Amino acid sequence: MHKETKYSRRAVVRIGTQVPLMGITASLLSACGEEEVALCANPNSLSFSENSIRQANNYIESSQYDDKTCLNCAFFTPEAADLTGEIPHCGHCSIFEGLAAAPGYCDSWSTKDTGQG
Repeated sequence: MHKETKYSRRAVVRIGTQVPLMGITASLLSACGEEEVALCANPNSLSFSENSIRQANNYIESSQYDDKTCLNCAFFTPEAADLTGEIPHCGHCSIFEGLAAAPGYCDSWSTKDTGQG
């Protein structure tokens, strides 16, 4: 014997509103605790060739190496420090011919000549 399950309109509406709310809540909670990285150059505002150069060099906004960041790369020129004297987050990369993040990294990283020695 086959048993039919009938749902009232009230039950369908209640479930129909609870499921999207649970999804929104889950997505908001999943973002908790994650540090948001401010992009120096929005990939959506860059040209195809600019994005291609970054991808070909495996550019990332936050280096996985402590001693290899854009800030200490020969191709990187940081923006001028603000009045607080803080190291700026962004600067100019001569490889990309555009902005890059100071804590970033790419495969074209090269030791900056400090002029000492």
